[in-house]
This record gives sequence, C-alpha cells and structure tokens, in this order.
Amino acid sequence: MGNLRLIRQDRRFRPQQQTLGIIFIIPMVAFLLVFVVYPVLYNIFLSFTNARLIKKDYSFINFDNYKKIFTDLRFLTYVKNTVVWTVASVIGQLSLGLMIALMINRKSSGTGLRSFLLIPYVVPAVAIALVTKWVMNGDYGIISYWFQTLGLIEHRQSPLAIPGSAMAVLVIVNVWRSYPFPMLIYWATLKGIDKELYEAASVDGAGTIQSFLHITLPHLRDTTIVLVVLRIVWTATYFDLPWLITGGGPAGSTTHLPIMIYQASFGTFQTGYASSLSVILGLSLFLCVVFYVRKTISNDSGR
Repeated sequence: MGNLRLIRQDRRFRPQQQTLGIIFIIPMVAFLLVFVVYPVLYNIFLSFTNARLIKKDYSFINFDNYKKIFTDLRFLTYVKNTVVWTVASVIGQLSLGLMIALMINRKSSGTGLRSFLLIPYVVPAVAIALVTKWVMNGDYGIISYWFQTLGLIEHRQSPLAIPGSAMAVLVIVNVWRSYPFPMLIYWATLKGIDKELYEAASVDGAGTIQSFLHITLPHLRDTTIVLVVLRIVWTATYFDLPWLITGGGPAGSTTHLPIMIYQASFGTFQTGYASSLSVILGLSLFLCVVFYVRKTISNDSGR
C-alpha cells in the first residue's frame, strides 16, 4: 500500500514537473529560434534576391545568384584554397595537439609547461597577425631575412608576397594558434585510459609503439572523430587570420570562401550574392560532416 501511495503521489506531481521543465526550456528554444534558425532562414531567403547593402528595395531573381557563382572561374580557385586551408590546418592541429598531449601526459611534465602551451590559444588574432606581418616583412623581417640569406627568396621579397608560400605561412600560423584545443581534448582522453592496459601489454612484451598503436589510438578514435568534425567547421569558416595577414592576396592565392563572402558583402555590397555563397559553404560543410560521420559509423559496423 505504501508503494502505491508513492506512485500516486509521483503521478500527481508529474504534470507540474513537466510544466516546470517546459518553462525552463523556453528561453533556450527562443534563443535558438531568434539567433540561429531565423538568421539561417533569412539568409536562404536573401540568396534568391538581388538585395544590396546600400539599397532597401530588392526583388526575387530565382537562381541567378547561384548561376553567377558556378560560372565564375574565381569560385573554383577559392574553393580549392578553402579545401587546402582546411585540410592542411586540421591535420596539422590534430597531429601537433596529439604529440604535445602525449608529452604532457607524462608525469615529468610540469604545470608551468602546460600553462605555457596554452598561450597561443589566448593571444588575440590581431596580435598574431601583426607579429606575423612584421617578421615576414621583406625589408626588415627577421624570417624574410633568413630566407633571403639562404637564397630561398629574392632580395627584399617576403614569403607573404609569393602565392605558394603565402598559404603555407597561413596554415603554419593557424596550426600554431589552434593546436591547444585538440591538445587539451586529447590529454583529457589520455588521462581516462586505464594504466593497467599498458602494464598488461608490457608484461606480454609489447613495446612503446605497439602499445600506442593497439591501446592509445583505439581509445582516441571517438575523440578524433569529434575533433575532426569541429575543426573542419571552425577552420573552413575562419576569417580573422587570413584576412588580417594577407587580405586574400597575393593575387587571390589565399582567398577562401569566407573572404569571398566578406568581399561580396562589404566590398561590392551584394548581399544577395554573398548570401548564396554562405548557403553553398554551409551546405558543403553539412554534407562533409554527414559523409564523414556516416563513413565512420559504417566502418565500425563492418568490424
């Protein structure tokens, strides 16, 4: 009888709990609708118009913006730049982050070293861009001077003024700035691996490399999947460093889709055209993430 009373009391308060839960979730739902759903839908709407930033009136032009994009030869070049920038940066960030996480996971690594390794992530992008342009200056930059002395570049030349090396410099700077995030995530995952697994592997005669391949990497797999998805989205849409360091130059060799969107929006004031570019970029990232996740899940099920 006592249990029945408790069940009845629980049922009596359940509607009130549901109402309270709805009240608590309303602010979050409202936030998502106002700051996420509405901007996305409005951006899609604008992509089918000839809206301009300096004009209030606009009209529907159907798919003309998308036709203009796919017939523009520069678009293919900027897509290639976006892919190179994203893939190289993500591989570099995850590789460097994993190596440093393995290093600081050892007991010999002090707290001071760990704090020092987080500095790139807290330095403002503006400061990083200014220092990069300073050391890469063709007249007085120290790195440019080293390259000139070695004969790798011409006198008074800068790596940022050469199409091939400019993208490489951007990727290196971005990897240095962004590796702390993967490092922290990998380090937290490494802390959760049972030490007895390594001890058992050592007893069985497994070396350091074998333990890394058969114990460490499998435990880092799910973490790597999440990091790859997050870093692809964040890097492909990252605007600050490329714009501040090169401005998309030289000759558009470092212009990727976010810079193209910015130039269309605030350079030529073509809001509708920029919205179309944003839709294409967002849809491409969504498809890439879905493909990557589904491919990973299918490989798991195949095992």
